[in-house]
Amino acid sequence: MLLDLNRYDAADQAISVAINTLIDASVAAEETRGYLGASAVGHPCLRRIQFDWMVDPQHLARTRDIFDRGHYHEARTREHLIRAGFVFAPPERLAFTALGGFLSGHGDGIFLSGPRIDGLVYPSLWEHKAINQKAWQGLNRDGLKKSYPQYAAQVALYQHFLGVDEAPAIFTAVNANTCERLHLLVPFDAEEAQRVIARAEAVITATRAGELLPRFTTDPNHWRCRLCGHRERCWRL
Repeated sequence: MLLDLNRYDAADQAISVAINTLIDASVAAEETRGYLGASAVGHPCLRRIQFDWMVDPQHLARTRDIFDRGHYHEARTREHLIRAGFVFAPPERLAFTALGGFLSGHGDGIFLSGPRIDGLVYPSLWEHKAINQKAWQGLNRDGLKKSYPQYAAQVALYQHFLGVDEAPAIFTAVNANTCERLHLLVPFDAEEAQRVIARAEAVITATRAGELLPRFTTDPNHWRCRLCGHRERCWRL
């Protein structure tokens, strides 16, 4: 009896490809927010920031599910923290609007009070992300600003505009592979906040003037481009 040494990849079989194609085709484009989001301003690609603001992004169903996974883990972590004794500010305390209404954001949470822990001062910003194992290990090893400068920019903006800049933020990251949680103290970086605000102003000014800002790469197959909901539109221009 001869062994079949050819590799079998079920994901490439016609039935799987066909059904996934139908699922992706059924996903509607997201509606634009109508404002420049604080979570987007720190992204390395200025054109992506513009498109996220002004154009409906089109993501594959799998990418949408990754976003939903993040919302799920955030809700679960919040439940755990409340049981552990942390008190959260009401939702209306988490929103801000700036730069003439063109820049807006909504933080994940603010701790008003909670357990006594060295380094933790109340009130303090709480930001949550769910990331894969490789990214989680990098964050654990290198810290927030080196591993995720976009998230560091987001935290600095929230601390600044939500008035919680006197205390370090708590940045929680869930390992989506293992459900381990990492909690980092992030001191307020005033210079970073001002840098990101200036960046937002530049994006707003260019977009209102009809100027298309440059991409951050010349490689359409860069991993960030492959995950971008504006990839086809961007590289047609």
